[in-house]
Amino acid sequence: MPKTKKKVTLKMIADRAGVSTVTVSNVLLGKKGASEEVRSQILALAKEMEYQKKAEEPSGESKRIGIVIAERYVKEAHSFYMDIYKRISQEAARQGALTILEVVDEGRERLEEPPAVFSGTSIDGILMVGEVNPKFLEAVKTNSLQPMVCVDFYNGDQELDFIITNGFRGMQAVTQRLIDYGHRQIMFVGTPGATGSIMDRYMGYCKALLLNHIPELPPLKDRKKEGDASAFEWTLPQVLPSAFVCNCEKSAELLIRKLREQKIAVPEEVSVAAYDRIHKGQVEGLELMTYENDERVMAEISVSTLLKRIHKNGQPKGIRIIEGSLREGNSVADRRDHHGRGC
Repeated sequence: MPKTKKKVTLKMIADRAGVSTVTVSNVLLGKKGASEEVRSQILALAKEMEYQKKAEEPSGESKRIGIVIAERYVKEAHSFYMDIYKRISQEAARQGALTILEVVDEGRERLEEPPAVFSGTSIDGILMVGEVNPKFLEAVKTNSLQPMVCVDFYNGDQELDFIITNGFRGMQAVTQRLIDYGHRQIMFVGTPGATGSIMDRYMGYCKALLLNHIPELPPLKDRKKEGDASAFEWTLPQVLPSAFVCNCEKSAELLIRKLREQKIAVPEEVSVAAYDRIHKGQVEGLELMTYENDERVMAEISVSTLLKRIHKNGQPKGIRIIEGSLREGNSVADRRDHHGRGC
């Protein structure tokens, strides 16, 4: 008895062409969005594989993804979250989806105003980018019928997908590298309780010190600079540590500037390392030692996860951690003596 020929699906064509199923669907439906080369390849493969459209297959209509970001993140210069937003928009377009941005001010985030998002706008799912007030998160989740994925923060009380960077292990790795270079007096720059992400980084710093039997120094807590909500300032300690490790590159940039204002050379007199590599790690003429997050992978997984939930594919799986990598730079001096010991 002859074998029944296996039906050709959009995914089979997409796998052969190396593109998404949405791209294949759009091409076969005559929609724009693919290059002429990709279009010709897909049409040729469909003919070669004897593809026949099935009535139940999706029409290829683009899904609409709503992106929510707190206003305080948008105000920052060199905002990590605006970089993530751009990456997400590019990735969504690659996967055939559209994005709509909504910026939430502090009053709405504190529930002083109705927390509804995308009122009057049709969306299929929500990406919440950057940590927000837990009560606001709960309100949006309760009031929205659409699936939601949270990016770069997590809340163990919520049954959602959380896509985060590895702040704990990343900061542990940076601090350990400082220790490897002989530094024994290392000060954390940032306010540990400001956000969950900063707390994770602070705990990574503490773990590296603990494992090496090095006492922790009081953190250099930042405060908002008067008249400039996007800037920080500090009062430097009277006795400087051998190295500072900053919760982000923005803090590192401002710190290096302040050190130089006081005629303190970096890294000759004091070393500076950081987390969250942005603008290619170039800060005040130095390339920082820093932990670089993979924003491309974070955007790809965030969009893919939300589209799966939109298509009723699986249940929220909790926290997913995206690994990054350590970049050496030239902002840290080697403090080891000829015996390889620190000072």
